[in-house]
Amino acid sequence: MRAQTHSIRNTHNRREAIIQMLQQNRRVNVSELSQTFHISQVSIRHDLDYLERIGVALRVHGGARLSPALQQMPQFDARLLKDVKAKAAIGKAAAGLILPGQTILLDSGTTVLEVARNIPPPLLEDGDLTVVTRSLAIASELRKYRRIRLVVLGGMYLSEYDAFVGAQVEQALQGLHVHTLFIGTEGILPERGLTSDNLLEANLYPHLAKVADQVVVVAGSAKFGVNKLQTMLPTTAIQCLITDCNTAESYVQALREIGVEVTVVPC
Repeated sequence: MRAQTHSIRNTHNRREAIIQMLQQNRRVNVSELSQTFHISQVSIRHDLDYLERIGVALRVHGGARLSPALQQMPQFDARLLKDVKAKAAIGKAAAGLILPGQTILLDSGTTVLEVARNIPPPLLEDGDLTVVTRSLAIASELRKYRRIRLVVLGGMYLSEYDAFVGAQVEQALQGLHVHTLFIGTEGILPERGLTSDNLLEANLYPHLAKVADQVVVVAGSAKFGVNKLQTMLPTTAIQCLITDCNTAESYVQALREIGVEVTVVPC
């Protein structure tokens, strides 16, 4: 069973890597991919057939090229295709922290979107749940559940981040109280905290954290060790962090020593 799980993970990671190559180069070659990943050309063809079925690639002689739809895809939608399995597992674990009757704040980002998608059906249907968000994708995901009280924080919309930003969002936060804030990040360093290159968003996070009893960070392994321009939140402002099993143990241990409760989900 362990060998089978390892094989599935390798296939998943390889296909994500091929997607990234397609995004960068617009075209991939079966022979070159076979050499890069040290597997047979038959296996590579199966990968490309799969990517064509999900709309990412178009098969051509000797390889594949990037789907025209993906070439025009907004940055946020393109990020939805990365680390899909890990994001879903992290989202499910985070959604498990939500209790009936709570008010939660779901920030923007593809991993936070997975938290919304994994809220248990009983909570969605009859959980007396209030959800506050500044994400258009999350609002769209939850709008069909009529028993949820959905509050959208409006402002200037940034399509590449799927987020409303600006003074309007800060003003809307005044007087609010939520039990849990769920946020993602572009980068995280235990000694520095959450980091971002988006200055319009970075200054908003202290305001988000201020209205929450608990801050839960959802971040895949690729975000660790990434040092962006500005600190969004110091590590001391975080109560809980959920990540995947590819995160280095040194990062997990460093966060736990600071006092952050870290949950590592299986890969």
